[in-house]
Amino acid sequence: MTRRHEAVQSALDEIRRLRDTLGPSEELLAAVNPVLTSLALQEDLFDTDAFAVDVGALMTIYELSVDIDGRLGLYASAGMPGKQQPPHDHRTWSVIAGVRGAEHNQYFERVDDGRDPQQGRLEPRGKRTLRRGDANGMMGDGFHTIRVLDEGPAMHLHLYGYPLDRLAGRIYFDSVEGGVERPFMGRPDLRTTKVSAAELAAMRDDGEELAVLDTRDVGVHSSGHIPESCPVPASELEWRLAGLLPRRAVRVVVIGEDDLAAHRAAHMVRRRGFTNVAMLAGGVELWAEDGYDVHDGIHTMSKAFGEHVAHVRDTPMISADELCGRREQGQAVTLVDCRPAAEFEALHVPGAVNAPGTELLTRVLGMGLEPGTPVAVSCAGRTRSIIGAQTLIDVGVDNPVLALENGTMGWKLAGEELAKGADDEAAAFPSPSALRDAAARARRLADTHRVPVIGEADLAGWLADDSRTTYVFDVSTPAGYAAGHRPGFASAPGGQLIQELTVRTAVPLARIVVADSDGVQSLLTAYWLRLMGREAYALPDANRGRWLETNSGIEAEPARPAKPYERSVDALQSMRDYIEWELDLLDRVDAAAFRLD
Repeated sequence: MTRRHEAVQSALDEIRRLRDTLGPSEELLAAVNPVLTSLALQEDLFDTDAFAVDVGALMTIYELSVDIDGRLGLYASAGMPGKQQPPHDHRTWSVIAGVRGAEHNQYFERVDDGRDPQQGRLEPRGKRTLRRGDANGMMGDGFHTIRVLDEGPAMHLHLYGYPLDRLAGRIYFDSVEGGVERPFMGRPDLRTTKVSAAELAAMRDDGEELAVLDTRDVGVHSSGHIPESCPVPASELEWRLAGLLPRRAVRVVVIGEDDLAAHRAAHMVRRRGFTNVAMLAGGVELWAEDGYDVHDGIHTMSKAFGEHVAHVRDTPMISADELCGRREQGQAVTLVDCRPAAEFEALHVPGAVNAPGTELLTRVLGMGLEPGTPVAVSCAGRTRSIIGAQTLIDVGVDNPVLALENGTMGWKLAGEELAKGADDEAAAFPSPSALRDAAARARRLADTHRVPVIGEADLAGWLADDSRTTYVFDVSTPAGYAAGHRPGFASAPGGQLIQELTVRTAVPLARIVVADSDGVQSLLTAYWLRLMGREAYALPDANRGRWLETNSGIEAEPARPAKPYERSVDALQSMRDYIEWELDLLDRVDAAAFRLD
């Protein structure tokens, strides 16, 4: 896939140079012929499995590359013996080169004045059979017929001065003598190169960047998906692509509800300027049939990582029953909910205060807790509370720290009521002393674990590097982001980035740069991302002394399934089963994927 992409782009670069020098002309056709022939002679790049003719069809057209400016389109036309087309025009200059098989062409000139669409007249201008190594061009006002000969399946490269699906007004005649004008191929059904499950599995382990986009509905994705695939429903694909794929040449494999849906989604990806795109033939179903791992659930890798952390670090837990018991006995327990404000306001454990994600440390340090007062960290389920509690432990918070087992789900399953509403004190600016303390602790943790801190020169070089993908996130609070952020930095509050990693980043091998305004959140986020096996870098205090955008550029939150507490009481048993499944997940995940000490 990579070699084909490089060969195609190299050929197109040369063709663009020739076009811009010679313009649409017979000289251009003569100059392009050897360039396209050289590409077509690399037959191994266009194997019959990747470019198969659809079942029951005689011809399938694969789109290889289309320029965003709409001035060039390259296709691979796969045909079976018997495939033929009546005399038709292209309305733009074009060149056809043979990869394999034999395609017989007859060429015609229209000799009437074109004023009467009922009386077109054609005269022959030659014929040629294009086999491997042959090429021929045609200007936009020429006509030709195509017929695949009985020499086996054929493959030919078709280059057009404009993309096929933008070529309006093409016509054909029923007869080689002419006759009535008829519209030709108004909206061609274009396909995308296929990869098999085995090929995708090999690509996931070859050390090159790869994005696997699962364009099925989120509910379908959660019922079974390829590990580390990025869920991006087809309805969201167009507006999320730029954030998910910062580099246009990255390898992209698209998964759909079925092969046709995958082709449609892949077409959308190409139309947004991505040049190295394929679709997974047979989708997740065939992937599973071939014996490869399938995960179910949402944010599976992050949840598996959380369970791994709890197991390896032996993160202390407190159950809902135990927390109730301590409260009934009058024992002080400070409960902190580390979810975003919107989730907290919807439902939370009574008595909890809100400190989302990596804000947790600064908020806890600013509470002025009595020595020995336990701090319990809660979320909706388990993952964020485990990561939050372990963060407090790792930076050396003096108070005992616990994770509320199963969060609000566990509280509800224990038969307790949940509260609603905002935490009015959550938005209060942390005291300078608490912020200084948090920054010092975060820096010590980062130094101890060698979390790399980069400078502006590093960032500028990476953003200019077309060979690697670099994500840039501002991990400040949503309010802090809206108040001022650097252009191009997407909002991704630290704790949510860890939780939603595969939703917000589609390229697992990419660099991830996380910035903040307080010198705390980027270090803590990078710390956890690196333990998850990602190449993460911190850019602390990145927003100071710079021109910042305000309010604009905030991305809509990724679509999520309904929260467990939004489901009916009848679903509680299935929720319990799901919790038990999560607890057992560690046994089904390769712990070596995570770099924990």
